[in-house]
Amino acid sequence: MKQSFRLGLAAIVLAAAPVISAPVFSMSAAAAETAALPPGASLAPDVKPLRTYAPKENPGHGDFDAADRAAIENLLYAYSFAYDNYEAEAWLDLFTDDAVFVAGTPGQPAVSFTGEGFRKFWTARMKAFAKSGNQRRHLMSNILFLDQTKDTAHVSVAGLLTNAHDGKNFSPVTSLNYEGWLVKGPEGWKIKRWHDMPDAPVPD
Repeated sequence: MKQSFRLGLAAIVLAAAPVISAPVFSMSAAAAETAALPPGASLAPDVKPLRTYAPKENPGHGDFDAADRAAIENLLYAYSFAYDNYEAEAWLDLFTDDAVFVAGTPGQPAVSFTGEGFRKFWTARMKAFAKSGNQRRHLMSNILFLDQTKDTAHVSVAGLLTNAHDGKNFSPVTSLNYEGWLVKGPEGWKIKRWHDMPDAPVPD
């Protein structure tokens, strides 16, 4: 049987072998309401991209732990490296066991993943995309700390997604808009909640 997806994504219709090629997918909103979502996934229509910023204090203040901030930044760069090189296990280890990952595409309801379904879905995605002949690069920049305490952090990350096909053709794909909530535990900082909201649909 064949599997088609509407991630973001507003619907995902599953069957058996995954046929996945891009980080986000499209389908009509009406179809989203009747589509079967994979285990661990649910529609998240109320989740929107972060587009406002009203800091309670000067963003240039120095009252924060610099080592923690550097560790968080390194975690975000590891997110890009692991995903771009299809290292699913390493990528998933950047998240807490109860993490929530929300993926969206403009004009469509987002889809929220958690639990074992989150792990299985994105592992299958990376495995399939590794065979596509495409090499994606997530260039993470503009890391803005919206809040940081000794064991929590709230960040906004803007970036650029690029693609090279078969080592020949290069093209930009979309600008990226991430929002993340991180926590510090025995193993250091990890992602507890992540919103992946690109500024334009990502083509297959």
